[in-house]
Amino acid sequence: MAALIMIVSAAAIILLVKYGLLRGIDHIASAMNWSAKARGQLTGYATSVPEFVCLVAAGLAGVWEAGLWNIASSNIINVVLMLLAVGFYRQFGKLFNIRFLDEIIFAGLAVAVPIVLMRFGMDSQWYLIPILLGFFVVYRFVDIRINRGVHHENVGTDAVGNLHLGITIGVTTLIAIGVAGIFLGDATKTVVEELKVHPAIAGWILGVVTSIPEMVSFFAVYAASKRDGQLGQLNDTQEALDNLTGSNMANVGFVYPIGLLAYLLALSFWAG
Repeated sequence: MAALIMIVSAAAIILLVKYGLLRGIDHIASAMNWSAKARGQLTGYATSVPEFVCLVAAGLAGVWEAGLWNIASSNIINVVLMLLAVGFYRQFGKLFNIRFLDEIIFAGLAVAVPIVLMRFGMDSQWYLIPILLGFFVVYRFVDIRINRGVHHENVGTDAVGNLHLGITIGVTTLIAIGVAGIFLGDATKTVVEELKVHPAIAGWILGVVTSIPEMVSFFAVYAASKRDGQLGQLNDTQEALDNLTGSNMANVGFVYPIGLLAYLLALSFWAG
């Protein structure tokens, strides 16, 4: 039964992202005339919701290692999925454009940070909470300073979105994804405990499933660009890269410290 719930939850997340979240973001971005960078970052933050739900749930349940491996594996898988999307649409050459250097660096750092912290046994120290939140602030500061012009570029489309409809769809979908993420995390935990799987493997199972929204969004960006006859320009790769970097940095700079806070509070509660 738990395995069935896990599969259904994963399928629900895919459908909610593809037909709900991305549609809501399209409406908001078009109505507010956002750049491809802003659209990609918002999508990246939004698709980190399943990781957020799973890590906080894992922290409160005391299953910290599995939850953290969810973050670490998800960031690695996101990079692989991004490269698959780029390769499928034959856009590898665009990745070498100098304007994408900061996104690539931060996406890579977000992969390395949790692995290095686990390697040295520092992954659950309380002082990581302000440090990681500060890391996210640095990312946003650097992004804004380096990409001032890119942030204000027009997306180059005549589509007119409905702001109120987009917000309604987006918020409703995020709530639904969060609920599905809770079922997903609980079901995966049950499956893992019954099979006596190592926490790292449990984290990788969660990482694969919680990376599904990113996979859908990466391919959707290039599919939309191809449909509009704009494939090969920089906007699609800009949006996809900011989706990747936004998601990975949100996982490390926001989801990780909040999940750690939940875990440490749970430990204090049990000890007290």
